[in-house]
Amino acid sequence: MDKRLFTFCLGVSSIIIWPWLPSWDHWIPLACLSLISWRRRPMLACLLLGFVWALCYSHWQLSWLQYPTLFERTQIIAAQVEAVQSHAHKNSKLIVRLSHLNGQALSPEPRLLLSWQSEQPPPQVGQSLQTITQLRLPHGLHNPGTFNRSRWLLGQGITAQANVSSLLETSVTTIPITLDRRARWVMALQQHTQDLKAQAWILALSVGDKSGLEMDDWAMLRGLGISHLFAISGLHIGLVAGLGLLLGRVLERVTGQRRYGVLLAVGLALAYAWLAGFSVPTQRALMMLIFWLSIMDWGRFWSGRRILLLTVSVLLAVNPWLALNHGFWLSVLAVAALLLLAGWQKRTSLWRLQLGLTVLLLPLVMLLFGGLSWLSLPANLVLIPLFTLALIPLLLLACLLLWPAPSLAGEVFKLLDVLFNGLMAGLHGLNELASPWVWLSAPQLGLGFVLLLLPLLLLPKARSLILLPASLLALWLLPQPKWEVRVLDVGQGLSVLVTQGQRALLYDTGNRFPSGFNMADAVILPLLRHLGISQLDYVVISHNDQDHSGNRDYLARTLPIGQRWGTWPAGQQCRAGQKARWGELKLRVLWPVNLSGHSNNDSCVLHITDGRISVLLTGDIEAKAEQGLLATQQNVQAALLLSPHHGSNSSSTLAFNQAVNPNWVVHTAGFGNRWGFPSSEVLARFESQNVPQLTTGEVGMVHLVADGEHWRLVQHQRPGAWYDRLNTWLQHTKPLE
Repeated sequence: MDKRLFTFCLGVSSIIIWPWLPSWDHWIPLACLSLISWRRRPMLACLLLGFVWALCYSHWQLSWLQYPTLFERTQIIAAQVEAVQSHAHKNSKLIVRLSHLNGQALSPEPRLLLSWQSEQPPPQVGQSLQTITQLRLPHGLHNPGTFNRSRWLLGQGITAQANVSSLLETSVTTIPITLDRRARWVMALQQHTQDLKAQAWILALSVGDKSGLEMDDWAMLRGLGISHLFAISGLHIGLVAGLGLLLGRVLERVTGQRRYGVLLAVGLALAYAWLAGFSVPTQRALMMLIFWLSIMDWGRFWSGRRILLLTVSVLLAVNPWLALNHGFWLSVLAVAALLLLAGWQKRTSLWRLQLGLTVLLLPLVMLLFGGLSWLSLPANLVLIPLFTLALIPLLLLACLLLWPAPSLAGEVFKLLDVLFNGLMAGLHGLNELASPWVWLSAPQLGLGFVLLLLPLLLLPKARSLILLPASLLALWLLPQPKWEVRVLDVGQGLSVLVTQGQRALLYDTGNRFPSGFNMADAVILPLLRHLGISQLDYVVISHNDQDHSGNRDYLARTLPIGQRWGTWPAGQQCRAGQKARWGELKLRVLWPVNLSGHSNNDSCVLHITDGRISVLLTGDIEAKAEQGLLATQQNVQAALLLSPHHGSNSSSTLAFNQAVNPNWVVHTAGFGNRWGFPSSEVLARFESQNVPQLTTGEVGMVHLVADGEHWRLVQHQRPGAWYDRLNTWLQHTKPLE
């Protein structure tokens, strides 16, 4: 049975690496093959069954995206709010369940992510809304070492996005605002804790609402390796169930009746999971608990491995897209590691379990988060007992007293406020003082995996495993190119990284938004860490437009910067004729000659060459600046050209294109941007020259390597699995009639 469950989970989980989404009708031959092989090869049959179910589920959930003109014009949507990710009014993110599209009921009801862009307070959980909006595909930026947003969105069941600035007036009167019991409980909890400094921590630990945590809070949790303490999961559900068992045993002795313990344990665990909104970790923990208690009450014995496999199988059968959720696998593998440690150790203790868990999960933590915390083990040894024996019981007591004795609940909340304020102040201080989180570059991660794999060679019949660390070492020792150009995928904006080994030049910094989201934290800094680059020799800011200079000052506070060129408050302004030698490369500013006062046409145009091959970085210059550039410069030829102004028709004139005569053209335009960049006219001009063109919004980061007198493109198509290219999938499907 265990092998069949495992292969079913493997078949569903293969959805993570599918290069494309097979067509709907593939399920028929695969299902027939599964039935044929059921008797002789049951494991193969279960594998195919999992694959078929993941395929059918994906097409079922995505079928509504084929609605005619869904992404071409505005739509009237009616939905109910399921979650609010932020309560900062204009910066709120709402996860809603879409019930009607243009008055037509949908089945299944898809989930949407709405960005609330209004000064008015956003709708709350449980409320219904109706609005007119333009829908977008769940698309994310694609750069090495950065967060895969496309996968995260589908892992949450989100199949479309939209911006909302207002609601229809009729929605207030004609659509009833319905609040379920959990929503009312959460609102009561928010009201009772609104004057407490520790409200964000109380809400996170009681109802799973982590929207009140700031960036510094997340950095502290990550730095100390204690994020799992605020993700309501096995630790919390197990504690509540344990309290129920204890109370049940007392009742059993008093009444002489059996099963009070099991009923109370399941009841309290269900109540806590309900209060936490039945998140993925609580679902897994709750299901394992119910299976274990039911089998124990039944008088049978099942191994922890079988219960875990059954739990994972049921969860993936209900929602195959859970396989795309990193948190799901982290929690599953944590339980698997605990079961493994329990089998290895004759005498269990907290420090042994925590040490073993830290070591076993280290490769996964390094892979998912790109680093590790050297304080994780001692921090968890202290905090797990504190949360288990004090904070969580007090919090549950306060929540239970919220309705029958609100004044008494308020006193408990005040005690929790004191405890949390003192504890979190100390943890923040420890994180700032010790800086325990260590970011790892790609070579360091590879070397770390090699060191972690070496002990496996001591196992019997494991000599063949030496090929894996040997291949990783061989890749690490390969000769590196002399210089490379990476045109980053920063949405509608510009940022280019030029590197010579560990030396780097950054041209423009991408956008920074009022919500706090910025391309420095989302793209530039993760990529630099991935490459092992800790400082920048040059940062060139072409001009002051926000999508080019938005992170200039932030990067200056974050990284050591050598030379500052362009529109810096204190730096060397760009002027034509300015030159510098940078390692093996020559830097030459071609424009502007004199400032005209026009921001775009005053962009700093930078030419970089090694004497054989070159790149021309053009900022946002338009036709007038291109004419002036050709009039003042004798040679503007470059093998790689960044099309001016993101491919706008106001730029890339035919004369300029012919003078540059590029072998490659890159358009730095965001996916589905509202300006339609790159324009069809610009694309046609370069097509007439037979020049290959790439758009960052379509293919992700464009990475080119200097190879003699030519640029070698590292990736021709957008890398990744099918969920990174949903737009391509839609283009090859027939819209529903």
